[in-house]
Amino acid sequence: MEPGSDRERMIGKMFDAALKEKTSQMARKYDYNLVFEFWTHLVKSGGLKIYFGKWEWRPEMTIGQALDYLDVYSDSIEAMIRDLQKERCKRG
Repeated sequence: MEPGSDRERMIGKMFDAALKEKTSQMARKYDYNLVFEFWTHLVKSGGLKIYFGKWEWRPEMTIGQALDYLDVYSDSIEAMIRDLQKERCKRG
């Protein structure tokens, strides 16, 4: 797949939309401010690029495989949000 191709842009948009939906689900499940605080910290620390930089669409991947990767990333992000929530509870 050529970089910048229509297919690549479409897949990128799909990934972004799926990521936004996953984030929205987490915000509803936990606390919007907690999720926002987590993402702000992740972005400011450069962790977002590091964390998602490992994910790369490969031409041989199906959309299902890409969404499976997103689920794996989302699960680990959710675990970090739960850890932050526990930490907040301990602080009172």
